[in-house]
Amino acid sequence: MAQEPSPFISIGTSTYHVALEQRLANLSPQLVKRLGRFDDDLIPCTAIEWAGPEFSPSDLQTTCEKFVKNNDVWCEDFLSVVILLQPSHLQHGIKRKRVFSVDKSKHKLTDGPFVISRPTGHIFPVFKILPDTHKAFVSGIIQETTSTSISHELVTSNGIAVPSKLYSIHDERPLAGLRFAVKDTIALKGTKTGYGNRAWFESCSPERRTAPAIRLLLDAGAVLVGKLKTTEFAEGTDPCEWLDDECPYNPRGDGHQKPSSSSSGSAVAAAAYDWLDFTVGTDTGGSIRHPAGVQGLYGQRPSHGLVSLEGVLGATDLFNTVGIFARDVEIFARVGSHFVDPIEKPLPVVSRGRKYNLLYPTRAPQIDNPDQHHHGQHRWFPHPSVDFSFWTEAEKRIESVVQGLEARLNCERIAFNINELWRATPPLGQPRSLDEAVGYVYSAITTASAYHGGLDKFIRDHVDAHDGAPPGMSQVVGRRLEHGRSLPPQKLAEALEAMQAFREWTDTTLFGSYDQDATTLLVFPQSCGRPDYRHEVPDRTELFNDSFSIYSFGYLVGCPDYTIPVAEVPYHSAVTDRLEHLPVSISLVGRPGSDLELFDALRQLHRAGIVRDVAAGPRLYPGDTRKQSK
Repeated sequence: MAQEPSPFISIGTSTYHVALEQRLANLSPQLVKRLGRFDDDLIPCTAIEWAGPEFSPSDLQTTCEKFVKNNDVWCEDFLSVVILLQPSHLQHGIKRKRVFSVDKSKHKLTDGPFVISRPTGHIFPVFKILPDTHKAFVSGIIQETTSTSISHELVTSNGIAVPSKLYSIHDERPLAGLRFAVKDTIALKGTKTGYGNRAWFESCSPERRTAPAIRLLLDAGAVLVGKLKTTEFAEGTDPCEWLDDECPYNPRGDGHQKPSSSSSGSAVAAAAYDWLDFTVGTDTGGSIRHPAGVQGLYGQRPSHGLVSLEGVLGATDLFNTVGIFARDVEIFARVGSHFVDPIEKPLPVVSRGRKYNLLYPTRAPQIDNPDQHHHGQHRWFPHPSVDFSFWTEAEKRIESVVQGLEARLNCERIAFNINELWRATPPLGQPRSLDEAVGYVYSAITTASAYHGGLDKFIRDHVDAHDGAPPGMSQVVGRRLEHGRSLPPQKLAEALEAMQAFREWTDTTLFGSYDQDATTLLVFPQSCGRPDYRHEVPDRTELFNDSFSIYSFGYLVGCPDYTIPVAEVPYHSAVTDRLEHLPVSISLVGRPGSDLELFDALRQLHRAGIVRDVAAGPRLYPGDTRKQSK
């Protein structure tokens, strides 16, 4: 009995996975005979769609140059055989041994690299194997090239299998050929959703259907290549607190900075690998926004409720959202816009006639101590009374972007202190302290929801099935679940009431106090390029920081909140003992439902050169020679 060929072969200097289960075409017996001169059972070949009656060596050279420019999988080693996909009425008349002419209408082939089985003449697609150097993936995914179905998973030790973008070159769907990977809290048919915990993975069954949010992307032509790591139960944990797997490595700077959580793998993969166009994560309390900030990526937390949460795990659907990470602004806007409002073509950038309100939250006056970190208020802008000489380099770089934003959108910032505004206008029955009013809301609702919404049953079932042994989980996650378990129902009711009060106050007092015919944007510093080494152990004496968070607009109000990288600043690494660079980012927040308007504003800033695409790897802007602020 003939032995099945290995699906992994070397072509040139790279390794490829041959999708032997995806036969796309058969060569005629006459053409199969011409394969006899080859020694290997699997022969690399290149398919070229060609409508002309002649095909010269110069035509081949021009086509190869185009392939190299538009693709990172094909290489000249696939020219062992050239398959011309021609209209049935043409006879090319080429006599060279390695050029085969076939009737295009009888095959599923398109431009790109393939392999031919020498004994049978069967033709299969290939996937280039790329290493997961930054430990971001749970598994690779082989997606069928002619459908949105998942063929099978690959263990990461075999690498991540990436298809050629040439396969999608004639696909007119809005996201055709864009490669992406998905956080392992989101259902993919035929695979297990591991939720960052080994016991959970072992107890769950393969998913029966793919989450609608991912189906939306697949139907638009995006190509799925893998599943990405998440922190345990999508909780906020540090690298040293991971139990069942190794925390992904943030590629920025010295490579030893924390990647943040819980969409750790999604952010790391988007920042590390230029062969990925975007990744999908989830954000409950900041799990897209903060990883995007410290990894220097564009990150989308959409308005709550716009993207389906069916098949998506998380602490609570009351706060959870599904969004994306990307390095390229146009891809970020195109995919993100399709995510929240599927359309056939991207929205055009509107004229500059639209009006804007730009809200600019500042820290309280610091008369005695102008330290920019005063009382941990680093996510606010410096108070206008603070001399510019006390600003950090990151704050100065952000300031130049805010000035560009004002100029491009033809508006002036409205500086205010949110604590003072709340103190002067608190909702009826709410404390005058913003911390006291809503600081506890997130921890109360998420821990109670996580425990009572499914993790309690998981723990009980595991105990029953394992002779009383509880599932393994990190200490910090266990403590948070215990907090949710012991939370009095009255406290949860108060949290829900406080959330509603803050939502109404934001709508009427904060957003509602300015020109209602204008688009209201709130901007704040997201990340400021401060080192935060992955080996450093966090202080867990206090389980929660129950003070008001600027992230509250996203989860309490349901606002769209986009992270935007704007600069990188130098620091002296304690690991490499040399100068490295870390990202600086801002957040742009809008009213609930204003997602497309935020994308429009971002695209305007991009076209004006105020924000730029970022690169994969240690630097956002390799070779950047822009002078630092003085």
